[in-house]
Amino acid sequence: MTNIKNKFKIFTFFYLFSLVTIGQIKDTIYLWSDKVPNETENKHAAIQTKNVSGNVKRLTDITNPSLTVFKPENPNASKAAIIVCPGGGYQILAIDKEGYEIAQWLNELGYTAFVLEYRVPKKEKGALQDVQRAIRLVRSKSVEFNLDPQKIGIMGFSAGGHLSANAAINYHKKSYSSIDVIDDISSRPNFAMLIYPAYLDKGDNRNLSPELKIDKNTPPFFIFGTSDDSYGNSSLVMATALRDKKVPIELHMLAKGGHGYGLRAGNIAAETWPTLAAKWMENWLDSREIAKYQRELNFPKKEEPLLNSPKKENVWVFLMAGQSNMAGRAFVEPSDTISSPRILTINKNKEIIQAKEPLNIYEPNMEGLDCGMSFARNLLKNAPENTSILLIPTAVGGSSISQWIGDSIHRNVKLLSNFKEKVTLAKKYGIVKGILWHQGESDANKNGILNYDKNLKILFKKFRRSTGNRKLPILVGELGGYRKNSDSWKSINQIINNHAKKDKFLYVISTSDFNHKGDNLHFDSQSQRLFGKRLAKTFTQKNKNSN
Repeated sequence: MTNIKNKFKIFTFFYLFSLVTIGQIKDTIYLWSDKVPNETENKHAAIQTKNVSGNVKRLTDITNPSLTVFKPENPNASKAAIIVCPGGGYQILAIDKEGYEIAQWLNELGYTAFVLEYRVPKKEKGALQDVQRAIRLVRSKSVEFNLDPQKIGIMGFSAGGHLSANAAINYHKKSYSSIDVIDDISSRPNFAMLIYPAYLDKGDNRNLSPELKIDKNTPPFFIFGTSDDSYGNSSLVMATALRDKKVPIELHMLAKGGHGYGLRAGNIAAETWPTLAAKWMENWLDSREIAKYQRELNFPKKEEPLLNSPKKENVWVFLMAGQSNMAGRAFVEPSDTISSPRILTINKNKEIIQAKEPLNIYEPNMEGLDCGMSFARNLLKNAPENTSILLIPTAVGGSSISQWIGDSIHRNVKLLSNFKEKVTLAKKYGIVKGILWHQGESDANKNGILNYDKNLKILFKKFRRSTGNRKLPILVGELGGYRKNSDSWKSINQIINNHAKKDKFLYVISTSDFNHKGDNLHFDSQSQRLFGKRLAKTFTQKNKNSN
């Protein structure tokens, strides 16, 4: 705590020199490369108002929303990033007092910060579009900025607090039509921080605004306000609503401080909240709490039985085999748990049920998002209308290819025997159309690499023999491209691609642009969804060519 106070004192002493360093910032990221949705004016530079009272730089007439990047000289170990939303009543942005100065303070704590210039004046819909796009963009650049994509937070002041709350609660509602692959990325912030928020109590009797529907998937909040703030009720109703839904919430209310103080010295509230906020971030982000909380959000899943069994000839079956990236380790979001009567899987009792993530049935303490639902949803876009997809998981994390060939028991699963058993089940309910395979991390060593090509041939021959189809398509994903300096991973990928040249029914899926979830090993959620999309596209193209 002493260290945090010292950093705040240093910051308050030097912040008057902040405008010098602002001009030295290298990176500005514009949110919309082409047309800005819901914007009638042409893009142009923001206008600084003549009002500089309180030594505040105010921007307005923003038509080309952007993020200004602040990189810390000494990053901390959390790899977290915070998007900062300045306030200004949706009329202006107090860009220095509630933007740049906040970002510099976050840099002092070792966090990467992004100051959002969202659209004003009177463009609340556009502002929500901007912040959703901003979260997706930052998450898409997690490798570039060395960030953990599951530690992307948002911090807002006054109207920016309202915008931050809206983004954190209504992330599942797309506010604009997708324009590129970045819009497939989740816009859910992993945590939210509201400092003297406003406009959150527009409900009846000054209760929570009706558009803010909090549920168990709402991320954790830190809120700071004061009793003498005319907007202070916003902090109270938001905290109460979060508590009622059992969402982690830390609320601080001082008696005095007013509104719009930023973190400038001379105001008791401005001198208090940074220490509290820094400690909250340190405790939350540098512990296992955030990972534990996010893992518990969608578990256990509610099982949905199959109401009407499709005809066997209309069921395309795909077996998912390999190790952890096929078993699934990414974060499951609510959209991943939406079932479809045309997408099926099995439960632990080998019963056919409607599929939803996670599909893994072998590792209950490790299960997470895999590529399955994304694959099936994208495949159905080009499949006959009466087609159903049955996904049968057989992948088990940490399994080597030699363990598969030798039918070893790994994590209480007899690997090859279980696969063959599931093939028998597959044939009972549908037509086996292919195998989705991702594996190799456990073989990325000297001995594993030496025998990997030979072992691929042996195992895939066993797979196809068990299905009775020697021409069965096998779709193989490369190891993640995020290990740029790993010669062993490069060797495995080279072997996979060379093997495909000898096996005309084996198709390789590129993962060179995938991101990891923060552990340099497992695909993150966006990469898993993209993996499924590419698997579906490849199967559709190859299946069309073979007909």
